[in-house]
Amino acid sequence: MKDDLNFLRLWDLYSPLLTEKQREITDLYFTYDLSLGEIAEEKGVSRQSVSDCLAKTRKQLETYEQKLGFARVSAQMQAEIDTLKKSIK
Repeated sequence: MKDDLNFLRLWDLYSPLLTEKQREITDLYFTYDLSLGEIAEEKGVSRQSVSDCLAKTRKQLETYEQKLGFARVSAQMQAEIDTLKKSIK
């Protein structure tokens, strides 16, 4: 589940960099909570193809984060904001 939350955080940041197919499949899987089989049937592809797409997308998002670091910077900024809020109170 923690991996899914990390995936969704990265997906929110980097989804515009993905292909339309990757966005559609990940959206169906995470937003609409469809199974691999249901997505495969809807898209007219094999269940393995859907699984491969999700794995490839996960790896690609992690690569984007390693290279660009937006999620890390965002988390650091949020921590600093929280610290400032505490110091103001």
